[in-house]
Amino acid sequence: MSKELLKDETLAEKLIKRGFWIYFFSFLIAPSGYIIKLLISNDLSVEEVWVIYAILWFISILWNYNDLWFTESLKYFLPKFWINKKYDEFKTSIFLALWIQTFTAILIAIWLWFGADFLAQNYFHSVYAWNILKVFTLFFIFFNIFNTFDTIFFAFQDTFANKFIEFLRMWWIVIFVAILFFTNYGSLLNYSIAWLVGMIIALILWSYYFFKKYRWTLDKWKLIYSKKLNKEIFSYAWWVVLASQWWMILGSLDLQMIVYFLWPQQAGFYTNYLSILGIYSILLWPIFLFLFPITTELIEKKQHWKLELMMSIFYKYFVVIWWIIGLFFAIFWPYIAYILFWEKFIPSWNLLQFSAWFIFVSILISINFNVLAGLGKIKQRVKIIYVAAWLNFILNWFLIQKIWIIWAVIATIFSSFVMFILSYFEIKKSDIKINFDWLFYVKNLLILGILWIIFYFSLNYLNFENRLEILWKMFIFWIIYIIILLVWNYKEVKILIKQVKEMR
Repeated sequence: MSKELLKDETLAEKLIKRGFWIYFFSFLIAPSGYIIKLLISNDLSVEEVWVIYAILWFISILWNYNDLWFTESLKYFLPKFWINKKYDEFKTSIFLALWIQTFTAILIAIWLWFGADFLAQNYFHSVYAWNILKVFTLFFIFFNIFNTFDTIFFAFQDTFANKFIEFLRMWWIVIFVAILFFTNYGSLLNYSIAWLVGMIIALILWSYYFFKKYRWTLDKWKLIYSKKLNKEIFSYAWWVVLASQWWMILGSLDLQMIVYFLWPQQAGFYTNYLSILGIYSILLWPIFLFLFPITTELIEKKQHWKLELMMSIFYKYFVVIWWIIGLFFAIFWPYIAYILFWEKFIPSWNLLQFSAWFIFVSILISINFNVLAGLGKIKQRVKIIYVAAWLNFILNWFLIQKIWIIWAVIATIFSSFVMFILSYFEIKKSDIKINFDWLFYVKNLLILGILWIIFYFSLNYLNFENRLEILWKMFIFWIIYIIILLVWNYKEVKILIKQVKEMR
């Protein structure tokens, strides 16, 4: 029976089959939030819509600090305990996480419930907020329990269940909101209840699935009290808290210093640039997070060679893929900016034109940081972020004052390179060797350089009269661009197709 959990699989099975469900359901989930907002925005006043999303934002902040990331640490400890046959510790850590999540959630919920009137008047400044806060107080309790189940499935790489139930949760909210909207029963209170009902249904499904598939893992073993176990888990969680705080500081540092030293207009351009830049994380972050539990499993099973192979594959393909996307952004940035944001936000795309070439560094950092978490090197991750934050602050202090915001981008790129180098060498200390396919890099840089010259001069002979014409001509360029690169990398494409067929 134990073979059902964390059984040995090829990397192709892990990354392609399990990764498929991550992206499949992520793309299905993506429109749900937009549809919900579209419906309620057409039924409620601007102030009422703001109340719902302001409270959701407020709840998400409280959730981040609810159990001080104790549940997050389960992603590291559950695979570790299971593989090493420490079943009592495995069972104890799950029940401990559920108890802590529920207990702290109830304490915060009590504060929210009885403080609803005060928060409505003094924080949200809205007469509508007090009863909505009470609805989301219940939502908060259920969401924290839901998150514990979600973490357990993620730790065991059950990506289908992990994403499928999240998909059901979001689309149940869409269904309830749509019913209220089209039956004219829509109101601020009723739409808020739709969120709560969607969460309750998802939690029931989680509970059913968990007890059906994982109950046997808890029946046989006993709960134990161990100071060593508690200290180990809380210590890991504490470093995760510190990492999240320093990461938040690092992420907001550039913008805060631009606001302080430069004009508000430049802060607006930079904010828009960050929004555009965040698109890549939506596409890549799900698979990078998946590296965390995989790393822990491979390390505990002493399968270092699989981890080395996985990282080498990620280093090889994700770097070149982003060079390909970055070149396209660099060439067509004014046209893309015109289509999406008209001329007034073109300076934001000026920044992207420059930074697009270096986003591969952020991608490598994401890979390294999730691997470090899987290795249990969370303390070292905090130190790296700490160094980068101070370096970024010093560079911004000297470069940004009374100068164009491009220097904020340069400061971030420089500190990102430092983060990558430090995290890379930290991984090497664990005897993890990463192979760089330098020939593959050089080969693709060569063809990208040639294509950049051809496309750059070709654009001088094209006339773009309107947005639609820009769009279809850009699409043609993109098709030609991808075909050329696929032909150039024909052998690599054949190897990738062969790996997928072997997996099947």
